[in-house]
Amino acid sequence: MRDKPGRTINYLRLSITDRCNLRCCYCMPATGVPACDHGDILHYEELLSIAEAAVGFGIEKIRITGGEPLVRKGVLHYRE
Repeated sequence: MRDKPGRTINYLRLSITDRCNLRCCYCMPATGVPACDHGDILHYEELLSIAEAAVGFGIEKIRITGGEPLVRKGVLHYRE
């Protein structure tokens, strides 16, 4: 996959929560973002579908983001 200037895109950051506590400048505006309702956050199966689709477009590395330590309940125990 390539962007408009022709650079290869092979990397994806996939946030698993809207409540990241790191506030990195590249993914979180200084003013923050409104919190989502629990039902509005993607399910693990949906995140997996996004990751699989991205691999189909040439993504070779996926970084899971969403706070350190990861703040989404159950993330360490998810199994497909």
